Amino acid sequence: MSNQAPPVLITDQDAAIAKALSIVMPVTFHRFCIWHILNKSSEKINVMLYNEQYHRLVHIIKDSETPDEFEQRWNEAMELTNLGCNEWLSTMYDIRSRWVPAYVNHIFSAGMSSSQRSESGHSFFKKYVNKKNSLMGFITRFNRALTHQRHEELVCNHVDLNEQPRILSMVMMEEQMVRIYTKKIFLLFQKEIIQSNKYICTKKVSSGKIKQYSMQRFESGSNFHRQRQLTYYIQTDYVSCSCRTFDFEGYPCRHMVCFFKKKQVLLLHQKYILRRWTKNAKVGISYGDSDHIYGEEEGADKSLMARHGLLAHKAAILVDDASLTDARSTYLLGEFENLHLRVKEIDIVGNTGIPIFSSKSQESQQFIEDPGEVRAKGCGKRLKSSKEKALSNRNRQCSVCGAAGHDKRTCPSLNSRSNVHTYDIDNTPNEPGEHDTFTTIGSSNFQFGL
Repeated sequence: MSNQAPPVLITDQDAAIAKALSIVMPVTFHRFCIWHILNKSSEKINVMLYNEQYHRLVHIIKDSETPDEFEQRWNEAMELTNLGCNEWLSTMYDIRSRWVPAYVNHIFSAGMSSSQRSESGHSFFKKYVNKKNSLMGFITRFNRALTHQRHEELVCNHVDLNEQPRILSMVMMEEQMVRIYTKKIFLLFQKEIIQSNKYICTKKVSSGKIKQYSMQRFESGSNFHRQRQLTYYIQTDYVSCSCRTFDFEGYPCRHMVCFFKKKQVLLLHQKYILRRWTKNAKVGISYGDSDHIYGEEEGADKSLMARHGLLAHKAAILVDDASLTDARSTYLLGEFENLHLRVKEIDIVGNTGIPIFSSKSQESQQFIEDPGEVRAKGCGKRLKSSKEKALSNRNRQCSVCGAAGHDKRTCPSLNSRSNVHTYDIDNTPNEPGEHDTFTTIGSSNFQFGL
């Protein structure tokens, strides 16, 4: 974390953790996991009231945008449902500034409101290790889990660098961010661009330093939706929205994009691009032999020496292998010249450490776009061949009676003849009253009589 405390930390309601954080990280905002609180509500609220009012309380907690709106809706719900006397709900209301989104969404949390990151890590490693493993078995399994995790990360890096999502609009901002954002974040931002077309931006209040705009969603055949308040600060040339999507998740919301369109802002400014969501987020960081991360803040000398040592080690191994034969040496010399020319094309802009290729190499770079939508195999009814159609259209005839519509197994003439039959056991005529016979009922059940 570059020797810096995180801005926010999400845990459950553990008193020991809260006390330790207040001492070790006094600047860090301690946020409670909203999932644990809502999950605990089933034990703290009456069963009948819980079944009736749970979804209403969740709607109030998650959909309230401002503290005043949350407090008003919460108090109304407590009065109507007689939940105001519940001691646990009163305690949760007293610490609402620690977990209710309306109070904490102004702090960047990468879109997380629960301790899902640590829980997903626990679930991942439980697939590889358990309490019955020996020490050596644990180390082997743990390294195997790390290898799998790093492989998945490399796959994601490959997708971000070589695959380019399809552009769905003619907005220049979308074409700009498809080259900057990772694929996952770009798809989220692309959705905001598409949804921005459904909003109307109107100027509401104007003063010397700020301007306020109202964003209202409108769709044909439906009523207007909730209004969003957008504030534009003239001196700093900065825009903020009441939905807090940019503050909480780190990419511009649909209301901000609508405002940019109104002001004819074609490209997204650097202040609205969070570095951690870009493809070059890891550029400028090097790892030493002791797994220590040398960033730009710790000096350029350590970072330079770490990079030089790593490259020299790799180059020495390559030279040793190529010097064994003349063919390898000749091939490597040619590749060295081409690689040297490509390295010179890379420019380092400022002190950010972000490599930007020249326009010549950038134009020649090819991206793999998403395939077009096609009809999936097995979708819909199966197409029959001409032979199958001919067989299905032909009327089948019975081989016994020659009639159509049935076969030998279901022929009514055979069924009527085999309904009741009487046979003599020894096929010899007997005196009246002295028949030894058996009777067949149907075709499968037998009854013997004397």
